[in-house]
Amino acid sequence: MRQTQTFLLALFSLILAGGLSTPSLAQGYDEACMQAVEDLCGKTPVMQCFSDDAQWSKIPERCHGDVQSMFEAENDSAAAEGADPADAQASTPIEDLSALSYGGILRSGPSMDSKKKASIRLGQPIELLEATGIWTDEYQWFKVKTAAGTGYHWGGIFCTVGGPKPEGVLYDCDENPPGSF
Repeated sequence: MRQTQTFLLALFSLILAGGLSTPSLAQGYDEACMQAVEDLCGKTPVMQCFSDDAQWSKIPERCHGDVQSMFEAENDSAAAEGADPADAQASTPIEDLSALSYGGILRSGPSMDSKKKASIRLGQPIELLEATGIWTDEYQWFKVKTAAGTGYHWGGIFCTVGGPKPEGVLYDCDENPPGSF
């Protein structure tokens, strides 16, 4: 997955830097659309970035076809690497792991810009449902279930209990329980 990200980022950077003579040589993407996607998604793979439906409204409607083509390119790249193309958009399931929040916001999607669904208090238990593969400032977004409902919580403000801390989570609760710092 990281190889796919690296490949696509290098390709997008090459296109945007003018390394290819025309956008048509690189799948025919509109240069302004490429820039809009790069600005919105950063290092997150396009399929994962746009798994949050709110992302679609953040780019011009004329770019939606280019984004769909980028999905196909990610699938083709995954297939070339020997991965199942569907794996490129699949989230990682989290099993037998509990978590405690350091506080924060339960959001409707995996981004700081997504709508607030509820506040989460310090020490509140959260059930991890899946890792989204979407990252903000070195921490991953997770789909979670709380007493307030299901939504998304940023891995930089919770700890895990009951197994190895997944990539993109701040702490193990045994080492740094809520309220300990």
